Amino acid sequence: MKTPPDPPTARDTAQVGSGGRRHRVAPVVTLFFMAPLLGEVVGAALRLSYFVQPLRVVSILCFYGAGVVLVREIAQRLRLNGWGMVLLGLAYALIEEGLALQTIFNPQGMDGETMYGRAAGVNWFWAVLVCGYHVVWSVLIPIGVVHVLFPRESGSPWLSPRKLPVFGVVFALGTALFTLISLLRSDFRLSIVEIGAVLTIVGLLIGAASRCRARDTPRVPRRLPGTMRAGWTGLGFGLVWFAFHLMAFIGGGISFVWWVLAAVLVAIAAAVIVARWMRHGWTARHQLAASFGAVLAAGLFGLLLVSLGDRLADVVFEVIVIGGLVAGYVWTRRRAGPN
Repeated sequence: MKTPPDPPTARDTAQVGSGGRRHRVAPVVTLFFMAPLLGEVVGAALRLSYFVQPLRVVSILCFYGAGVVLVREIAQRLRLNGWGMVLLGLAYALIEEGLALQTIFNPQGMDGETMYGRAAGVNWFWAVLVCGYHVVWSVLIPIGVVHVLFPRESGSPWLSPRKLPVFGVVFALGTALFTLISLLRSDFRLSIVEIGAVLTIVGLLIGAASRCRARDTPRVPRRLPGTMRAGWTGLGFGLVWFAFHLMAFIGGGISFVWWVLAAVLVAIAAAVIVARWMRHGWTARHQLAASFGAVLAAGLFGLLLVSLGDRLADVVFEVIVIGGLVAGYVWTRRRAGPN
């Protein structure tokens, strides 16, 4: 007859708890740096020559790092589905581009360029493009990649009740620094009506996101495309999206309304394809391949931007970043399991 095991001691419980905390630290730190890397560095929004501007670097780390961790934490605690994540990503994008950097309303871009597609005080075409960019490249892809890297921790919250407000403060600091940068670089100032409109929309988005609860839906077994096709799909949609980015500054011979409609239809098509693949048994390798394709499109777009400049160091740095992206994908794919 076996004797029952001794009850766990306080020391045993503490060791288990500390081990759990250690397991949560790694994905938090990874996501904290992955978000600004994929959201800003790969696309050359933060290039090598900008690293001499400490205010800019710190603001990006605080806003992207803490902000995306908070989005992921809220989604986990409320058990949100993919659409809930998208809505939170939109709220995140509006806080950055609508309130802090003010690019959605400012008739001049961050570098003084004229914004195409402006009407009634809003840069409509840019608003759609930049919000879509942040939802996918700044929020969804970094979170998805970190979940692939840490599959055991992907289904649970990572922040304790004490650490959650800390990340909120860091995110608020990043927002304040972004606002300061915008005020220093431009004479444009938001009106009370514009501020109130953005805050109202952000509140509505968060409220709508809280209703998008995840449900256990059975998968429909069906043959999935290969991971290479998933990668090409991500690359294709990414290149189209960044081609739209160029049009936001170049303009076109037709009304911007048609460009806005085209961008919305492309976003819907991408969402439908991904949703269908997920229902049919989307695997970690499919997710990783599609994400790599989309991020590679951002890297190629960033390489184009720095090539148009006059700093060779930025071009070399971007090539190194793209090389690191490819190497990181190969390494992560080997680590990712088939499911």
